[in-house]
Amino acid sequence: MKKTPIIASCAALLLFASACVPSVKPQDTPAPTAEVTTAPTAAPSEDPSGGPTAEPTAPPAPAVVFPTPGRLGNLVNGGSVLPEGMAYFVLDGESDIHYVYDRFGELMATFTAPSDDFNCWSDSAGIYGEYGVPYGYCIKRGEMMPADIIDFANRLFEYRKIWDDEEGYSEYSEYYGFVWTALWDKKLERRIEFDRPLGFGFGAGILPVDDKLILITVRDVEENGEQAAITEAIMLDENGEVIGDFDPEPFGGIDMIEGVFADRYLLIKADDESHPLELDGDWPWYRKYDLYSLSGECVMRDCWLDPQDRFGYWDGCGRGLIYANCFINRQGEVYGSDLSVRYTVPDGTDLHSFDITTSENDSIFGIYYRCGYTVDQEGIYAGVKDEAGNWVFKVYNPKLASDSPPETEPDDEW
Repeated sequence: MKKTPIIASCAALLLFASACVPSVKPQDTPAPTAEVTTAPTAAPSEDPSGGPTAEPTAPPAPAVVFPTPGRLGNLVNGGSVLPEGMAYFVLDGESDIHYVYDRFGELMATFTAPSDDFNCWSDSAGIYGEYGVPYGYCIKRGEMMPADIIDFANRLFEYRKIWDDEEGYSEYSEYYGFVWTALWDKKLERRIEFDRPLGFGFGAGILPVDDKLILITVRDVEENGEQAAITEAIMLDENGEVIGDFDPEPFGGIDMIEGVFADRYLLIKADDESHPLELDGDWPWYRKYDLYSLSGECVMRDCWLDPQDRFGYWDGCGRGLIYANCFINRQGEVYGSDLSVRYTVPDGTDLHSFDITTSENDSIFGIYYRCGYTVDQEGIYAGVKDEAGNWVFKVYNPKLASDSPPETEPDDEW
């Protein structure tokens, strides 16, 4: 009976020991590979990453590449960027600043001048000849011209008003309208003062012809208790010296003289016949004239001109005299200033929609005189383009030099 507890205790110990031994599953031994690798195993990285691997991202967008402006400045290999006969071109800058370039595109001067639509000067950037006067700035002289100047027949004349709204009557109150005080020679090298003021009232004017000046004046006189207008004409030389009276009778009287052709001939009014090529409209645009030399000889008849070619009339004074450099005859042939045929207008042309004049017939002081090139200043660039529209000179537009907002006066903000 004493052996039973001992046997039971031994059995329990054996069961407990069996439970403490781990159970190991036998594994198959892998078959040996056909080729044993001899390369050593790579050593682990000495600086392991401290975080998880980042997710892959899309490649960055390519940088924006702006187009290059190409060449700037003179684009004709240093040659002239203006056609023959042109001397300067002008570009507008900010505010009242203007830039003057020579014919090779070299900046030669700057000046300030406001735009004024009520003077005789060109108020625009553009191309000018030797005697160009943009905005009243004489390029040849490098200075501003006097304000009270009249440009007529490629000559400049200074005048004074009889009445000024601020100062009242001037010292010339005995005259009517204006008085001439000085003239400039053809090359703008000399300012010539008249020995005495010359009245320039209603119906008056100056005609430069054949290196002389015909001055037509009108003065009021009292006859038999009534006011009467007396028209007189005197002749001056190029220096403003009085040569003597001018006799208008060989031309049919003073009222028949209506202008000057090419600084050489007087335009004498003919009849009111319309040109045969004016096919449309009730009122003729072209008016008929005869050409006379200063000696009274008729050089050519039946010359039709557009009176708007050159029209001199100022503040209610003057005769509305005409200056022109070309005309068209009955056969449709267009003549130049040397009285030679330039071209013939095609048959069937209606002169109401055709201009016989060209740039070479404009004033020598004005814009684009004798020039088919143009100034372009409408975009980022500014400069000169040839007749085909190709840049021959190009810079960044000086009008866009500042992007600051313009300053305004309180009165402008409404």
